Amino acid sequence: MTRLYVHRLLGVPGTLIARSCVPPREGLAARATRWNYWWQAHLLEAMVDAGERELALGRPDEAALWLDRGGRLLRGIRWHNLGSYTNSYYDDMAWLTLAAQRLNALSRRATGRGSAIAQEAGRALYPRLARALTPELGGGAFWNTAEDYKNVPSTAPIAMALARAGRHEDAAPLLSWLRENLFDEERGYLDGIRLVPARSGERVPQVDRSVHSYNQGTVLAAHLEHPAGDLRHAEQIVAAAARNLAVDVEVEGTTVRVLDTRGSGDGGLFAGILARHLAAAAQDERLAAETRATARDLVLATAEMLWSGRREYDPDLPLNEIGVDVTEIRNSAVAVFSPDAARHCSDVLGAGVGAELSSQVQAWTILEAAWRLER
Repeated sequence: MTRLYVHRLLGVPGTLIARSCVPPREGLAARATRWNYWWQAHLLEAMVDAGERELALGRPDEAALWLDRGGRLLRGIRWHNLGSYTNSYYDDMAWLTLAAQRLNALSRRATGRGSAIAQEAGRALYPRLARALTPELGGGAFWNTAEDYKNVPSTAPIAMALARAGRHEDAAPLLSWLRENLFDEERGYLDGIRLVPARSGERVPQVDRSVHSYNQGTVLAAHLEHPAGDLRHAEQIVAAAARNLAVDVEVEGTTVRVLDTRGSGDGGLFAGILARHLAAAAQDERLAAETRATARDLVLATAEMLWSGRREYDPDLPLNEIGVDVTEIRNSAVAVFSPDAARHCSDVLGAGVGAELSSQVQAWTILEAAWRLER
């Protein structure tokens, strides 16, 4: 994937950035302004996954390469963002904080010292995230600096970041607020609470009842990572996700349940984030065996469908050429994955690549999660 999507930012050595789509769908000006900061953060997470995998396989030199790529991507994100790690969206900054935390931890494991650039990012991001946490609506975190919407996409990742940093007393109220205000026992976590102007001039709360897979994953992870996390509630989250956010697929006469990966744009990443944290749940022996099995089966089945439905391309050929057959072994081939795990990539994308970065990072994330379960 990196061979198709990732390149130096404006050709500058020591930087990396990823294209939002291959081939590009927009002109240069649009690509410069709509570059999807938070997709890049999840690409950094996937690079850390790859580095951790190489360490686990006893290949420290390969892990060091991924560590270097991660540092260059973080530098590219900062430079593309006009020299700053911060922007007006607290959820974006929370995602990058989590990725930088993991890059720093990988550096400590691989080299015995932390990553200077990851630590620099953390110093810039943590104070900005603190601004999202206000008393309005009884707690929680605002989505952006407009301060009219408190939601799971900002609150749960901030709770995760605080828990990982050892700030457990700051993270706990966020988990309580989420459960008290946005958990539906049948459907799982609702998206958020918007402050809507009323005729009186006041702003009144209105719940957005949409349910998204990544929200379930981040709240699940926050409970698993917090020392006082509610493990029985974590089991409820896994059950709700399996019930509502997966689909049945017929494979050679057998029904297989996989995560619903369908989605374009931001939605192309949602199931991948859920899969990352389902894999952690599957490996957490504090959870009930049934919960762990459910989480494991969903991740592995989804990964298998994505892998069997991939299409391989020779990146040295023009991107409008038909890709090589997946049964043909060619050293220069790269895999492109379907945005819909239930359908083959060729059926969804056609002859050209045409895949958004979000869906490819999602597939990479799911495949790395499956590897961790199978190793």
